[in-house]
Amino acid sequence: QERIHVAIYRAICEVFQSDHGSSDMDSMRNADSIKFQIINNDILESRICGNPKMIHYGNYDPELYNGDDKIDNVVRELQLRHTFVTIRKTEEILLYNGKIYDNLQAETIIKEETEKLIPNCTSHSRHEVINKIKAQTYSELEKFDLDPNLITVENGILNLETLELSPHTPKHLSRVLLPVEYTKPKSKDIEKNLKDTLFWKYLKASFTVNGKFKKKEFQTVLEIIASPIIKRHVDEKAFMFLGGGENGKSVCLGYIQSLIGKDNVSNIALQDIAEDKFLRANLVGKSANIFPDLEQNELRHTGKVKAITSNEGIEVQKKHQQGFTLYPFCKLLFSCNRFPKVFDQSQGFFRRWIIVKWERDFENDPARIEYLKEKLDENQEEKNLVFSSIVAIANRLNKDGKFTHSKDWKEIQKEWNENADPIDDFATNWIVDSEGHKTKRETYHFYKKVMIEKGEIPKGIGQFSKAFAEYYEEDRVEVDGRTQRSWLNIDFKVPKQETLSIADTT
Repeated sequence: QERIHVAIYRAICEVFQSDHGSSDMDSMRNADSIKFQIINNDILESRICGNPKMIHYGNYDPELYNGDDKIDNVVRELQLRHTFVTIRKTEEILLYNGKIYDNLQAETIIKEETEKLIPNCTSHSRHEVINKIKAQTYSELEKFDLDPNLITVENGILNLETLELSPHTPKHLSRVLLPVEYTKPKSKDIEKNLKDTLFWKYLKASFTVNGKFKKKEFQTVLEIIASPIIKRHVDEKAFMFLGGGENGKSVCLGYIQSLIGKDNVSNIALQDIAEDKFLRANLVGKSANIFPDLEQNELRHTGKVKAITSNEGIEVQKKHQQGFTLYPFCKLLFSCNRFPKVFDQSQGFFRRWIIVKWERDFENDPARIEYLKEKLDENQEEKNLVFSSIVAIANRLNKDGKFTHSKDWKEIQKEWNENADPIDDFATNWIVDSEGHKTKRETYHFYKKVMIEKGEIPKGIGQFSKAFAEYYEEDRVEVDGRTQRSWLNIDFKVPKQETLSIADTT
């Protein structure tokens, strides 16, 4: 009896949808590989076929979708099959996919199923259905991912406080699915859990410089990796990885993106976050904003960056839509070889940064691992283990509300400005006014020595001279019986050893 078979099949689909969502249900409906042995027709008729919802599925009536109320009937049918939510601020329809709400398929599924239900369906009818579903399913953006303790992962909803998993449910409004599974670690000691993993070996090697292990930097990076798990900002911090090439910082940023999922990451430059309200709209529902290799463009405004890290609202706008206030919880992570010059010299700006210097150079290093980024990304079992282990760090950060190691804002300001404009730093801190003169060549050699002792790459003599000319005048001066191009009225301020030590602080 075909109708009974259909009813049973539809019932299974409904249970499947309720437990797991609707993303895989279409293929289930169309399959013909499941067969049933009918044991008791009476029970099947009364308990399954007797369900109006099942009869509706099993007895398609074209007349329902051909009259004046066809749009209402389609909307009712689609909302029986799927769970939709429409964001009021953006008019964006989200579809519950069995784990989270996403915008990847909602409108296309509505159009596709409307086309199947309405005979001779028109574009106007499809849009009517979409608009009606929108009108009936509005919700506020702020209701999504509201509880920072609840983290959606592949095998359930993880409670950060209790470290317990609960089943996925459409009642949990979330747009963030971390592409990892949580299992309780064997040990509370993270190193015991991870010491044999490629991730742990790579990270320890990155912070072992000239045989010395930099424990503070290592611990800080572990906390940074764990921080995007939390759906709110911790201690109003943003993060900057500083260093040249081949040192592991880009691998780390790539690993964070792999761990929390590329769909949960935006990639907007620091300067664009500060200036572009349209690009800022891409921060909606993101766990992190990661941008490697910042350019040295000046950072003229910092208000939006400070607001984001403080869990405050920022104005954003999607193209051709009304602007709205967004409260992003994404962590801001960047890397650079040199900081951008910043106009804001306030405590409010510099205290928000945690800076990590990556000083290991893996070029021609025997410890270098080829295709490291790809190997880390492809090992899903190891990523599950890493995630399950660093959840404890995320839990502690969430409870304590602060990172273990942070510097005074004045120290950060000094480090930032010296790196952003090394010529200004050199002219300010290593040159003094004098009645004497210094040749251009000996001045450049002194500058080069200072840069090398600070661990920085000096500019070429031409670039240096062009920049230094903004601070001091030059002319031809007789030196030791010869006329040489010289900088006028300067002398060198020979640094004390402790001054150089401060400059080397990381």
